[in-house]
Amino acid sequence: MGRTNHSFAIPRAAEYIALLEQRLPPRTVLHVLSVADYMASLSELVDVPYERAVTAGLLHDLKKGSRKDALLREAEACGLDISPTQRKNPKLLHGPVAAEVCRRDLGITDDAVYEAIYWHTTGRPGLGRTGLALYFADYAEPLRDRPEAAHAREICQTEGFFRALYFVTFQKVQYIRTQDSVDPISEEFFAWIGRELVSRGHLSDQERVMGLSR
Repeated sequence: MGRTNHSFAIPRAAEYIALLEQRLPPRTVLHVLSVADYMASLSELVDVPYERAVTAGLLHDLKKGSRKDALLREAEACGLDISPTQRKNPKLLHGPVAAEVCRRDLGITDDAVYEAIYWHTTGRPGLGRTGLALYFADYAEPLRDRPEAAHAREICQTEGFFRALYFVTFQKVQYIRTQDSVDPISEEFFAWIGRELVSRGHLSDQERVMGLSR
């Protein structure tokens, strides 16, 4: 499908993109490239090194095309701690398994990249800056056609990254609460990030509870 309009100044970009094109449907490849572009644009804002940001963006969905049963088998083979919710919905394992593949097969030793890819779907309390940026960019990248994604990008430009991050977290938690399988770690992340952002002065307590107005 080619790399038109996507040029990343990291040493292994071509290798990673070729791997994505082998393993993922074209639509998912376009999403991943858009996430990596957005991560590149956010890197200075969120104080994440450019190569780290782009690498996490490019590889976060490396296992997105895997079947549920294959994800579960691979997660077990890697010795991952699989939650009951992940066993019920193995698609939640695509991040953790991708993180393991990046470390084991691609030789990526950057712990921040591993953490970001592992937790990009649910977040977790204490998640580092690369992980926070990827959690946000995965939801808000410009190819996402939902209006909430565009609004998240607007908040990031006008009110700052952390307020935009909370908007995304609030939107995601409201959605997953309507689903059959809610991973408790998503709720824990939501509670943690709200407390953190109030304590740092990015949110009022009312905004933490009610969300940011649209």
